[in-house]
Amino acid sequence: MPTAQGRLHYYYGLEQMRCLASWVVTAGATVVLGSLGIIVSFVDYRGDITHACARFWARTFLWIHGVHLDARGLAELVPGTDYVFVANHNSALDIPALLAALPLRFRMVAKESLFRIPFLGWYMRRVGYVPVPRSSATDLGEAARALQNSSILVFPEGTRTDEQELARFRKGGFFLARQTESPIVPVAVINSGRLLPRGKAWVNLGVVEVRVGKPIDSTGDESLAELAERCRTAVATLPL
Repeated sequence: MPTAQGRLHYYYGLEQMRCLASWVVTAGATVVLGSLGIIVSFVDYRGDITHACARFWARTFLWIHGVHLDARGLAELVPGTDYVFVANHNSALDIPALLAALPLRFRMVAKESLFRIPFLGWYMRRVGYVPVPRSSATDLGEAARALQNSSILVFPEGTRTDEQELARFRKGGFFLARQTESPIVPVAVINSGRLLPRGKAWVNLGVVEVRVGKPIDSTGDESLAELAERCRTAVATLPL
């Protein structure tokens, strides 16, 4: 009879095989859907079809890795309105979770390194996502012009952080909101950091929750720092 340690090792080996197989299938789906999105982008001037490809890729990604999505608060969003979505960032799961959850077409301001990933980066550049090497208002001036008449997704913490506490929100995303006169929508992504911790490739089975808050006016008299802190508080209280 095998020992308890032996059974645990056998189970762990099966989990390793599941993880490897999941990433192999993910790579295949990324190549196929990324290529399709790039091809369609040459005739899809509004971006509706290419964004539908991205949402399908996101849902496929979550399904492959055994991650379920629970999205709430979507009724706060008015179709046809351009928003700046500001979300916490704990994991690489956040992007597919938000693509799958948010029903509106949006572009993303992302760190430059993501645009060097084959197929994913090529798709992001082709459909109008904006690479920003530094999070400052100077760098985002061109982004604001490029993103006129479009909803925008920003991770104002600037990098992936611990799930227990939000980092200070940088002002760049709120500069974008002011420049485009778009309402700001606070979004909380919950549990992604536990399912796929930073620096790990192992995706645990479970549920990622996306909570959408009430839009916040970006055109008031408060400073960018005050606006950023108000939105940070809104994101922090969404899970409650």
